[in-house]
Amino acid sequence: MTDKVNGAVNAGEFLTGNMDFFTVATTVPVGVTNVTTPVVDLLGYQTYVNTGVWTTVNVIDGTGASQAYASLSTYLDAFYKQQNLNNLIAIFGGRANPVAISVNTLTTNIPGTSTAYTGNGTVWGLYNLYNNIATPTQVFGSAYNSLSGKTVYTVHLATEHNLLWTANANVNYLGGSAVDETNQNGYTLLSNNKLYGGLDGAVAYDTQSAQNLADSGTSSTNVYATKNTTAPYVGTWNTSDGTYCNTLAAQGYYLNVKGI
Repeated sequence: MTDKVNGAVNAGEFLTGNMDFFTVATTVPVGVTNVTTPVVDLLGYQTYVNTGVWTTVNVIDGTGASQAYASLSTYLDAFYKQQNLNNLIAIFGGRANPVAISVNTLTTNIPGTSTAYTGNGTVWGLYNLYNNIATPTQVFGSAYNSLSGKTVYTVHLATEHNLLWTANANVNYLGGSAVDETNQNGYTLLSNNKLYGGLDGAVAYDTQSAQNLADSGTSSTNVYATKNTTAPYVGTWNTSDGTYCNTLAAQGYYLNVKGI
């Protein structure tokens, strides 16, 4: 036991493991909405079926605020944002359980400046965010060059189990070469979902009111087409396609650093 009672506080990490920090920037809609109940299970569902009149649904979101969803469309927007966040955390937690999570949006100015954010530019390089195309770069796919009318979401994750995931210009990207997904240098969070358990290719839901993903389309065979009474817009977390890449990641930033 230490005998130090008073004195200077030292910086450090005080969980049981050595912490790793990650930032994910994506056009996949995510949010801590707490909206998880399918439409068919809502108390007002039978009224909606019989009369076509939607009953406002009130849900306490992740900030503790009550949100009123006065239409089917706005309710489904919140539902799919939460589903996407759930899927992201499930994939991340497949190797390293997060001990801290935060979600933000970027829709106006470049963080820390008065300069309006206008599209898919070099701003991502400021945060060391990379994609996972053959030769990794620091931009979204060309379908998002303008990002006009779209929102970029940022998710910050911390885990006390280091070296289980890697991202950005870590040892994976030796000399700027293609990522090594053999686990000799660590699995990248942006790796292929089916082959390596990363994000690339995992299902992602678009919002119902307006589409944020360039390649999403309605799917009448999706399970939520029945549970939510209307076919959802379905796409994927895409980290590797030069046109449709919608997700970048960085390793080593603390939560909310530099405003993103």
